[in-house]
Amino acid sequence: MSDPWLLIEVLDGEAPASDWRRAYSDALLKAAIADRAVRWSWRTHERGIAFEIAFRTEAIRDEFCAQPSVKAALEDVPDPRHGLTVTPGGGD
Repeated sequence: MSDPWLLIEVLDGEAPASDWRRAYSDALLKAAIADRAVRWSWRTHERGIAFEIAFRTEAIRDEFCAQPSVKAALEDVPDPRHGLTVTPGGGD
């Protein structure tokens, strides 16, 4: 089984999701590294962006989600009503 992961998908809204990424990518990466993320990647698609992060355990993944900087980033997406999906996963 692979590591537990988290997928954060942000869609374009009043501003492009790429602007949100530029504003919050450093804070999200610092939080991921502080919580011992084992890998991460950013992907761009036609409607927005996706940030996928893998952690060693589900508990570590949940600690990442509880960090104030992560919560602040997720509260400031371009379309707060319909433009955010956070999907935890257990691995393959």
